[in-house]
Amino acid sequence: MKKIPLTLLIALLALSFISLFTLYATKVNFSLLKRQTLYIIIGFFIVYAMLLFDFRSLKYFVWLFYFTGIAALIAVLVIGRGAYGAQRWISLKVFSLQPSEFEKVILILFISYIFSSDYSEIKKFIFSLIGIILPALLIFKEPDLGTTIIIFTIYLFLLLFSLDLKYFFSIVAASLASIPVAIKLLKPYQISRVLTFLNPLRDPLGSGYNVIQSLIAVGAGRVTGKWFSSTQTTLHFVPVQYADFIFSAIGEMEGFVGSLLLLFLYFILLFFIIKVYRSLKNPFGKYIVLGVFVMFVTQIFINIGMCIGIMPVTGIPLPFVSYGGSSMLTNFIAIGLVLNVYIYREEINIAL
Repeated sequence: MKKIPLTLLIALLALSFISLFTLYATKVNFSLLKRQTLYIIIGFFIVYAMLLFDFRSLKYFVWLFYFTGIAALIAVLVIGRGAYGAQRWISLKVFSLQPSEFEKVILILFISYIFSSDYSEIKKFIFSLIGIILPALLIFKEPDLGTTIIIFTIYLFLLLFSLDLKYFFSIVAASLASIPVAIKLLKPYQISRVLTFLNPLRDPLGSGYNVIQSLIAVGAGRVTGKWFSSTQTTLHFVPVQYADFIFSAIGEMEGFVGSLLLLFLYFILLFFIIKVYRSLKNPFGKYIVLGVFVMFVTQIFINIGMCIGIMPVTGIPLPFVSYGGSSMLTNFIAIGLVLNVYIYREEINIAL
């Protein structure tokens, strides 16, 4: 059995420990802690299972994954469960499923498949753009602006590194031109979040409350943190601190040192992905690895950014740390893909 690189395994275990420790320290319901533990265990089993087969076989199931993902997103809008002003979950007997999370990996596979095909560049551009618009619109409808942003960011970077630059700049220009229309499509609370980002004090007890409390929490941690004497965290001044705002809890309890350790663990994770990317010659493998890299970087930057006030609040979880079954399993699936490419890289470098 081919092994996972030790440094990556240590980083994943350390991130999992930080997640569980932070959830415990924030005094969340014990059932959430048990579920998160289960999600992490299942995640490692998923990584193990993904190393048992040559991932190139997934290439022949891309369309099945794509249409299954579309069907799941439609199901969310029809029978989905609502929470926090959005309808993003499908309630099952044991847990709730958030299809938009898994859709990120599905679209990475889909775009990688299109860009590594034998189509002409213009066909690759048209097919990929059409393929990305439909799920993005369904996710935006939920509404889930954060995941929509991640999907388009992944697409833009894959476009930048695969096709002629004119296609990349055409999408950027079209996106800038559509901003006035996009603003009109935003929900009132989404517009309020953007205005709060520009000035958190405009509504300190309303839309600006989360950000202000998060900033207080992160600042209160100082250098070494307050550990079990934290106030913002243990008294739950920061809403949803076990999920979207978990970095604020880490910042208060573990301080600058703990936050730096977290960033170092992410550096190990991202450096490994870059290493795999640079070792590949096969386009299909390279695009998958690049897509996963962009997904993680975007989520890390936006989540930590909104907790320290440099990004609008979008509800994007912190990879491998925030509570959530769908997001946790998606992260493990994504890193499992990268590991599979890494293990079979010598064979993958021979084009199919």
